[in-house]
Amino acid sequence: MDIVDAVANRPGAGLWFRGQSRADYRLVPSALRHGQTATDGRGYPVSPGQQTHASGGIVVGPSPERMLAEFKRSARPYLGELPSNDFEWMFIAQHYGLPTRLLDWSTNALVALYFAVSGAGTSGDNGKIACSEFLEGDEHRSDGSAVFIIDPGTINDEAGHGTEPVDIAQDAVMWDAYRDPMSHQNAPYSPICVVAPHISPRIRAQSGVFSLHGFNVWPLDYYDALRPLITKVFIPFSSTALIRKALSRAGVDRSFIYPGLESLAYDIVAKEHLRYSLEQPAP
Repeated sequence: MDIVDAVANRPGAGLWFRGQSRADYRLVPSALRHGQTATDGRGYPVSPGQQTHASGGIVVGPSPERMLAEFKRSARPYLGELPSNDFEWMFIAQHYGLPTRLLDWSTNALVALYFAVSGAGTSGDNGKIACSEFLEGDEHRSDGSAVFIIDPGTINDEAGHGTEPVDIAQDAVMWDAYRDPMSHQNAPYSPICVVAPHISPRIRAQSGVFSLHGFNVWPLDYYDALRPLITKVFIPFSSTALIRKALSRAGVDRSFIYPGLESLAYDIVAKEHLRYSLEQPAP
């Protein structure tokens, strides 16, 4: 499959990739996806369903900091080695599905492509038409998946934090405002790109890296200053099945993404069903 070869051979070792199963999904961490606007930019209450376009309003929602604190209290018996600071706790919590301000990325383009198509639809209209309309400006289409590409250095440079990803757990005190930005008087405004210690086989397998949101809760691709720094590759649903097969042939399957016996068994069953279907005579 040409797209798999193209992504696998893409130049630029410093690029990060993220796959999403719907092209209309924005780049927002799981902990910030259910916020509701409480006041507008002038401080007036906003009624449910009321439209507001003013900036500076207050958004309320479930607290990622409260959830992380509860995770820390309850998870200790299950961990062999305890994290040394709250950022390490945050990476582990994200790994096990707790909503945080982190958004997963990968330095491996094929890993991102796997996530884009693994949960994507498999039927759609003419893919060429969908791609053409996407290129003409219809970027939030619901009939395809997407791979996002960023240079973490340019994102951090725009935020005023240097030109390299931040090893945030290595200097947790310096970056403490990103741990709980809502409680800091000089809370950081912009998202930044961070790296984590490879604390699990899954993070290693997925070449996992992260963006971390600060005080502002809007999606990464919402900010006018950041949008030109983000490349979005649209994949029509009509191409999903072919890309899945090409990834499987390249060894990028569930057991590669999620190392373990459960995933190994899943892949063996899937491959046997595929072999069986190919062996059957045509009707």
